[in-house]
Amino acid sequence: MGQIKAIPTEYNGYIFRSRLEARWAVFFDALGIRYEYEPEGFDLGDGVWYLPDFYLPEINGGVYVEVKGDMKDEDRIKIEKFSDSGE
Repeated sequence: MGQIKAIPTEYNGYIFRSRLEARWAVFFDALGIRYEYEPEGFDLGDGVWYLPDFYLPEINGGVYVEVKGDMKDEDRIKIEKFSDSGE
């Protein structure tokens, strides 16, 4: 079975890379949670870059949120490395 391709979706002035990300934006809006979509990327070293999907500036002093349907090992490694970096 082939991998399902993400469908870019426009919502609230953003073009999200997938419908799943757009659904999360709708969810954040419904709860009144301010978000920024892909505001900045991070150099994790060794040529590895990570671009979190959302930044929620008003939650606990600011938190990053990653949205994944089916997570690949390489994505998990990036997320863990980013989490350990203290950003």
